[in-house]
Amino acid sequence: MNEKIACAYIRVSTESQTELSPDSQIKTVREFARQKGFIIPNDFIFRDDGISGRTADKRPQFKKMIAIAKEKPSPFSAIFVWKYSRFARNQEEAVFYKGMLKKIGIEVISTSEPIIDGPFGSLIERIIEWFDEYYSINLSTEVKRGMRERVSRGGAVSIPAFGYDIVDKEYVINPVKAEIVRKIFGDFLLGKSCNTIAKELNNIGILTSKGNRWEKRTVEYILYNPVYTGKIRWNPSGKTGRNFSDKNIMIVKGTHTPIIEDKIFTEAQKKLAQNKSKYPPHTTDRKGSKDYMLKGLVKCSSCGGKLSLGSNNSLQCINYSHGKCGVSHYISLSILNDIVLSLIEKQFNSDSFTLTKNNYHPRYTEMDVDLLIKGEMAKIERIQEAYESGAYSLSQYRDRKQKVLEEISILKNKITPPHMSAQNNSKTLCEKKKILILQLKSEKISEREKNELLKSFIREIVYNKTLNSVDIYFYC
Repeated sequence: MNEKIACAYIRVSTESQTELSPDSQIKTVREFARQKGFIIPNDFIFRDDGISGRTADKRPQFKKMIAIAKEKPSPFSAIFVWKYSRFARNQEEAVFYKGMLKKIGIEVISTSEPIIDGPFGSLIERIIEWFDEYYSINLSTEVKRGMRERVSRGGAVSIPAFGYDIVDKEYVINPVKAEIVRKIFGDFLLGKSCNTIAKELNNIGILTSKGNRWEKRTVEYILYNPVYTGKIRWNPSGKTGRNFSDKNIMIVKGTHTPIIEDKIFTEAQKKLAQNKSKYPPHTTDRKGSKDYMLKGLVKCSSCGGKLSLGSNNSLQCINYSHGKCGVSHYISLSILNDIVLSLIEKQFNSDSFTLTKNNYHPRYTEMDVDLLIKGEMAKIERIQEAYESGAYSLSQYRDRKQKVLEEISILKNKITPPHMSAQNNSKTLCEKKKILILQLKSEKISEREKNELLKSFIREIVYNKTLNSVDIYFYC
């Protein structure tokens, strides 16, 4: 009898899972496959360690296995697993991937859960999948309950904050990093800004716990963290992020040694609150932020970061604001507007300058919109096909489809303003230049429309604070 080629998928969820180790799973799966007339080459053993089976998106080896399975012809005809729960703990995904594999002639076989042929066997398999999903959900609930209990007793349940190491599941002070934490609190109370502290730490080569450069927000995160006073902060609903006032957060007295005295921490909180009320957050280039003519076009000459609009109607390098850039590029928006318009007008008056098309249309005619919507609808069909072929997981399918639907909604709101015809006419190049300048200077045209006009022929604007210069780069 000729031996057939198969692959093995091995997965363990956590280090505490001791039912069968990865090596034992491989040994068991290979022996079972041999008995069924299959061989499993080393190249066809796919292993995800310490990863949950709830979603395929977070399992790189699983996704690689599926991609190889879809090759024509497929290099293997079966996937062996120790238990069906190793393949997936989400019944919806289990049914989807097994169905997709079955269409191309690949069967998923469990070594410890034999399924009889026929419809009754399929029913038993669905019941196993349902139980696996229920077990996963229940396990997650039990784990969270255990974490809550440990937190209530002051124990550590997450990776250590900067300044601590973790030994035998307890936070232990790291002497070197603890001194840096004390310096951060001390410098802040002496009047240094979080931005300045971040720059100083970067200048002397100190990195965060994740090996990154310091930013204003990472310094703030330390100043807000009560772990340094010997407390444990934990959010059972998920990551706290920067929402330090989340009502779900638990703060209890911990079992670890404090790095900062309560009095110092309290003073820091008062100063943080004062700064927050005194200096409101900068307006950043996000959806819903203030529109202005130069939005998204101006870049810092030192780091290449974008200049964003602040609360006092001025621009500043966003990386400088976060402590990652060492050179301030502060400039009044009105001053930079005048400089840019003057340079554009001067360039337009130059005989050597010609306008070039950027294939960018600030607004569209009704016909344009219809064509673009048809294109987006075609994308939905392709996404559907990719999902059915197994190229996308369920979550990827939903996300991509939602983005396309949002784009269609945006397109439906686009119209061509009366001053910007999308069709060619007989106007000379010189007249077009004059019209553009008039439009950019007009108070009747919105800042958003001016911004879109600039983006139609300007790639970027670089501001150099040191040289007090502005360079405009046109599309060519």
